[in-house]
Amino acid sequence: MINRKKLHKYAGRYLLVAFLAAGFMAPAHAEQPKPVSSKLTPRLKQLLSEEMQMIKQAMKQILDGLIVGDHPLVATNAEQIYSSYILARELTPKDKADLMKAPPEFLQLDGEFHEIAKKLAQAGKQKDYELQRFYYGRLVDSCQGCHSRYVTDKFPAFSGAQPGGHTH
Repeated sequence: MINRKKLHKYAGRYLLVAFLAAGFMAPAHAEQPKPVSSKLTPRLKQLLSEEMQMIKQAMKQILDGLIVGDHPLVATNAEQIYSSYILARELTPKDKADLMKAPPEFLQLDGEFHEIAKKLAQAGKQKDYELQRFYYGRLVDSCQGCHSRYVTDKFPAFSGAQPGGHTH
């Protein structure tokens, strides 16, 4: 038979040690990434702004396609997002070098976003409603995650948001 007093005594000590260890391992104050726009040239800011407007339009078209079951509309617009509309066509070698000065995490999020768009395009081509809805949701999550970390100057409502975290 287990002695309940000893169990409570050791469990309490364990929780106290775990709590203190977590406090020492966590940074004293988690630093939010600064808006990425401060690290971009005016030309890159303009190109990215144009790109985001095109993506916003494509996202609306994809949603329309999802609602009415228009697989080609979903696939075409997701493929355009994957292909990076403007940036793929207009970045000069200097622009590319300037873009590489952005935080690596920002560039990683961008790459992941475009990969999700590619998967959405494939789901559209395969006429898979469930995967289309899934990847569309992932695209929205990706947009919100990036905006809440790197574009709070343009989207101040995200300034208190925690990327990737949500409660119900």
